[in-house]
Amino acid sequence: MKITFCGAAKQVTGSMHMVTLHNGYKILIDCGLNYELKRDLSGDEFTFPFNPGDIDLVILTHAHIDHSGNIPTLVARGFKGQIICTEPTLELSKHLLFDSANIQMMEYKQRYHRAPKHRKSNVPKPIYSEREVSVAMDKMVTLPFNRKFQITDGCEIELIEAGHLLGAASVVIQETVNQITTRIGFTGDLGREHAELIRNPVPMENLDYLVSEATYGGRMHTSSKLAEEELLKHIEETIVKLRGRLIIPAFSVGRTQSIVHVLCRLYHKGLLPDVKIYVDSPLAIKSTHTYSNHPELLNKDATAFLNEHGDLFDFPNLKWIDYLTDQDEKAQTGESCIIVSAAGMVEGGRIQEHVKNNIQNPFSTILIAGFCAEGTLGYRLLSGQKNIAIKGRNYQVYSNITKTDVFSSHPDKMEIFNYIKTCYTPRLKQIFLVHGDEPNLVQMKDTLEKAGITGVEIPEQLDSYNLIS
Repeated sequence: MKITFCGAAKQVTGSMHMVTLHNGYKILIDCGLNYELKRDLSGDEFTFPFNPGDIDLVILTHAHIDHSGNIPTLVARGFKGQIICTEPTLELSKHLLFDSANIQMMEYKQRYHRAPKHRKSNVPKPIYSEREVSVAMDKMVTLPFNRKFQITDGCEIELIEAGHLLGAASVVIQETVNQITTRIGFTGDLGREHAELIRNPVPMENLDYLVSEATYGGRMHTSSKLAEEELLKHIEETIVKLRGRLIIPAFSVGRTQSIVHVLCRLYHKGLLPDVKIYVDSPLAIKSTHTYSNHPELLNKDATAFLNEHGDLFDFPNLKWIDYLTDQDEKAQTGESCIIVSAAGMVEGGRIQEHVKNNIQNPFSTILIAGFCAEGTLGYRLLSGQKNIAIKGRNYQVYSNITKTDVFSSHPDKMEIFNYIKTCYTPRLKQIFLVHGDEPNLVQMKDTLEKAGITGVEIPEQLDSYNLIS
């Protein structure tokens, strides 16, 4: 067995790992979009570090675009096999991939329109189209958690609950050659303990090799408050005291549902002030239906809340906006309110309009509720820039820019350490740390080694390792 790290090595986005079995059968774990390349690379220029036609199977750990976003490209470039994932991942991926194709086309049209005539041919084209998404979706098949499935002679896989997102899975690949068995586990993206809606990650057992995410391998989450307390603090400061507007950029899948559920809990406890709340994201509306379709995957607290109140998300003063009318837009820019909108890194989507409309208002707060990749608008806001370009225009930053990690769906340093420690046995020969920038990966490695956990590697992009049984 051999593993090649084709993506998310010493960086966070673009997850893509290739496992080659003893008989040459090739499995791709995730096929994500690299945000660092997305803005600069034309669809005609994009290439994979392998021949897509040589891949026999894809296993998709979860729906987020940095893990699923290049699957349509893979299929369009010659992949003929099937894509295995859980049922919620299939549902959420469909929404996210069509949305990704649509955003790429809109960005292309906007850039093409703004470009001088002599440079229009240089505008990066979309990496894939909606039609290519449809073709890719036809190749997806679902597998439940905790059921071993034989994919080829001598090799079986199993999906384990990862807790990062509804339906998110860790993957165990087990190959037996000459009666010798090798087990390698991929965490995918892990969740945190005691998340708002979904269950804790389940450690993988009896591994020979472990590939673990370490997004926050060098830091502890700073917020010590519970999600309700944290959100209520920002509502008090901006809505109650200033009668301003609280703008929350949030990923449509996962983060938005957690935030709205916390607001729902605050309402039922009588703690939410009388303020209008807008969730302005068609993708979030579609994704929320998926959460409602799979109550069996909720944690105990969410299940109890659902049984008591009949709905995880709905309460008075909450308005889900699919099609933005003039009246909606006027209300959101003229009154004190809370607006939750995508995308979480403030890249594309309707959130840019809300940020643009409020960034020069000193009574407003823009609350960044998650990780922002370097170069994104969210990253630039958090870095303290006083002048921000949005859609070709410059704006002075007068609003309050702040952040919270209480809604983070990634574990922090100690949570990653505890997960790996649970997986660590004398059988485990090697641990590969991925899905993190180099400083976080190095700090996680140091933490593990100080605890006596050896064999920790930080692979470079395209590094290959032969896995000894």
